[in-house]
Amino acid sequence: MKRIHLLFTGLFVMLLFVLAAPSVAVQKNPLDLTPGIVDLKDGNYEEATEFFKSIREKDPESSLAAYYLGLAYVKGEDYLSAKPHLKDAITLSPRVREAVFEFAEVLYQLGEHGEALSVIGVAESEGIESARASFLKGLTLIKLKRPDEAIEAFRKAKSLDGSLASSADYQTAIASVQAGRLGEAKEMFKDLAAKDPNADVAESAREYINAISKRQKDERPLKLRAGVEYQFDDNVLLKPADASVAGDITNESDSVFVASFSADYDFKLQLPYSLKAGYSFYANTHASLETHDIQSHSFSATPGMSFRSGQANLYAGYTYTLVDGDKYLQALTLSPAYTFPINERQFAQASVRWQVKDYLDYTAGVGADEDRDSWDYGAGASWFYLLLGGKGFVNGRYDFNYEATDGANWAYYGNRFGASVYYPVTEKLGLNVSVEEYLQSFTDTHTVFGVEREDTTLTFYTLLTYPLYDSLDLKAQYLYIRGDSNISIYDYSKNVYGVGVDFRF
Repeated sequence: MKRIHLLFTGLFVMLLFVLAAPSVAVQKNPLDLTPGIVDLKDGNYEEATEFFKSIREKDPESSLAAYYLGLAYVKGEDYLSAKPHLKDAITLSPRVREAVFEFAEVLYQLGEHGEALSVIGVAESEGIESARASFLKGLTLIKLKRPDEAIEAFRKAKSLDGSLASSADYQTAIASVQAGRLGEAKEMFKDLAAKDPNADVAESAREYINAISKRQKDERPLKLRAGVEYQFDDNVLLKPADASVAGDITNESDSVFVASFSADYDFKLQLPYSLKAGYSFYANTHASLETHDIQSHSFSATPGMSFRSGQANLYAGYTYTLVDGDKYLQALTLSPAYTFPINERQFAQASVRWQVKDYLDYTAGVGADEDRDSWDYGAGASWFYLLLGGKGFVNGRYDFNYEATDGANWAYYGNRFGASVYYPVTEKLGLNVSVEEYLQSFTDTHTVFGVEREDTTLTFYTLLTYPLYDSLDLKAQYLYIRGDSNISIYDYSKNVYGVGVDFRF
């Protein structure tokens, strides 16, 4: 009886080996792989790995041993170690057919998506196809940002294996999001959530539905914003810090009421082109110092073009400003910029700027040396590091400019250094903190004070925002400016406190 039992056991193991063995021609004097195969089937991946490593050392030319060792590493999720062995399994002779897609999946897991797609393509050209392979192809194409091709691959996987229908539909919806067809994707996710409301895929689908709804709102072509704010400015008049220079200047502080409005329109041109246009209005009204009331109107247009490496834009803007109801300044600005990603969490921008300023009636009655009409040339660079999946960021920036004024007392070279952080303190409360230093070296000796003016302006700004409703934000801000100059009349400091609301619609 014992002999019969041993006989059946031996036959069972041999049958297991035959059934489990991949499609490969018979190799010369093959080593016995049965113990390792049994370990793989039993989930003993470490034991299987050690076994097949020893087999490969004994017979490095065995494609079967290479395949099973690679498979053992895959089961243990050690994809980097699996890669060379699975590559051997499809390059050694005879080749293991099943190793092709195992190798492609390992490349996918390692982020080598282009190489993975190439391996899948070779297999397809040789007639090695399966539902699993088509599904993997779709996943790879999504990573390569080729959503329409990915959708075709998922449809094929679904047609080859009906059990993949739910997963294929889910990935098809994700590819539709990537392609920008948000409405279509939203309906797909709704269908998935309705089929089995308690399934994990339904929960993920509902999360996507909410995210798409928010994105659809954010991507509306017309965006309007209106805000009102109360501010207290403790130095509206920029009273000099030196009392001997300030003289009898008093009552320099005042309450300020601010109103603002902006309208932006995205023309949604066919890729890779884009065009945005905007208008903004700003007005402040002082309770006592009405002569310092400001009103400005700004118009802008920003055409752009996308490239694989980044985005190029040309900002063109015009601003018209009044002070105390009288025309004060008009300015025209042109600024081309190029924005490009560094990696998934970082991007940068380089720009140049040209601006012409015309101070209208302001120059009437002042000497020629005080004429501030100018041509302003500048260039800058900015860097962003995204926090919390893009919910926050850190920014560093530098700008250089030269403002060539008509009057000798106002021409200067400027260097501006800045840093800012936006961080969501809670799910709703957002904190923005920024600091900036602006160094100005004036080019000519001041005609009144007899020295070359040197200014350093330090600005600190912090803003708290909290959504009261979906389209209504409460905000509180604080601004500190310290102007340090070697000419006392331009040396000052000021604090501005503000609270207000913003409407978005």
